[in-house]
Amino acid sequence: MAEHQNMNAKTFFRELKRRNVLKVATAYAVIAWLVVEATSLLLFGHEERSSAMTALIVIVAIGFGVILYISWAFEATPEGMKRTANVPPDAVLPSWSPRRFAAFIILVAALAASLLVFDLARSRTKSATPQATVAP
Repeated sequence: MAEHQNMNAKTFFRELKRRNVLKVATAYAVIAWLVVEATSLLLFGHEERSSAMTALIVIVAIGFGVILYISWAFEATPEGMKRTANVPPDAVLPSWSPRRFAAFIILVAALAASLLVFDLARSRTKSATPQATVAP
């Protein structure tokens, strides 16, 4: 079996690329960043913000491991999801073109970066305005 042969770094990375694990990891990381930034903006000013953000980051981290396992163990074929062991290595599988994938990643990263800049700008303007003090 091909899966039980010794795998050096070159064949390991070739197999990661063939199984689209690197694309899935990149897309998940960028989308997770976008979700964390959007959630941070939505929860601005709430007392539970830090605990909710911690929970979200833990969920995203666990999801990252799960999605990497799924992308390694399964292939998306026209007939549905199949175990990678049941798909021939030379099978033609549907995939995004590199250009389309790069455009998607750049678009989502730009959206996440704009949310980050908005959050930073908003926090600076909040700290720049003097807080009203109430005399006892």
